Amino acid sequence: MNTKLLDSLIQIINSLNDEEKKIISQNITTSFPVQQNNSINLENEPFIGMWKDRKDMEDSNQWLRQLRQNQWK
Repeated sequence: MNTKLLDSLIQIINSLNDEEKKIISQNITTSFPVQQNNSINLENEPFIGMWKDRKDMEDSNQWLRQLRQNQWK
């Protein structure tokens, strides 16, 4: 990344009045539209529920507290 160029652009933008900043903002918004993120349906992922049958993890908070106590003695 060219930091000198970036710094110069920031200085130029900061020197603009509000109307000019608004025009630039609108131009950027139309030139670079936000792309939608395709979300993942976690229910279909194999790692969901992989420990559901473990009796020692029925209370996950207690299990984690116990793990931390043992590790940080």
